[in-house]
Order: sequence, then structure tokens, then C-alpha cells
Amino acid sequence: MQNFEMHPALAKKISVCDLPLCRILLENNKIFPWIFLVPRVSKVSQINHLSFTDQLKLIGELNFASNVMEKLFPCDRLNVAAIGNKTDQLHIHVICRFTNDPYWPDTVWQYSGEKMDDHEANERLSGLRKAFEGYSIGF
Repeated sequence: MQNFEMHPALAKKISVCDLPLCRILLENNKIFPWIFLVPRVSKVSQINHLSFTDQLKLIGELNFASNVMEKLFPCDRLNVAAIGNKTDQLHIHVICRFTNDPYWPDTVWQYSGEKMDDHEANERLSGLRKAFEGYSIGF
């Protein structure tokens, strides 16, 4: 985690917290509750490029983050993806989707979405920070 630098596109996101491996970021999107897990490992663009130990940590943190998202934002479908076509630094999207959202069943990638106002963003951020305070995994 030394010398870790965030890709400029990810650095623009709202920082939620740091877990042992990943920095959790919030996408400013009013429609979709959406976070990112960014392993704090330099020059890694693929999951399989992480050490095996870090891969296990990532799965544990992703599982915890997915449970947080489902608890805070009960959704019809949780989308999890590590695409990286535009941002080559490894990051995992965790997005809550609803069958009544305006883009269902399409993917979210082509829609920029409406941003939250400051109050909405602060409420979402506060809820996420509180939920992630309870992080623990038996490694």
C-alpha cells in the first residue's frame, strides 16, 4: 500500500473509507447507489495480478461491501463488475439496481445519471461510513 496512487478518474470520486486492502469510493449518482472498491496496490489492472493473499482479501471485502449495499439500499439486483476499459487501475463496481429504475434492464455504463445534491450525498456517505465501521473478516 506504499506509493499507492489513485487514477485521476477514480480520484474524483467521493472517498468513503479504507479497508485493509481497498479504498471504498462513492459514485455521485442519484439513481443508482454505487460504490467502487479500489485495491491500494500500485500498478495493478487485473484481479489475477494481485497476490493470492490480496485476492482473498479482495473477495472478503467485496462480500462485505455487497452486503452493506444490499442492507442500506434493498435492491432487485446487485451488479458487480471489474471492467477497466476506460480506467486501467483495478476497481470493482458494486451497483444497486431496481426493476423500476429508468434504465432497467439496460446496463448503467451508457448513462451519466443525475448527481445527488449535497444533502443527499452527505446522507448516503454518512450511512456508508457507519456501515463500513463494522468491517471485520477472519484472515
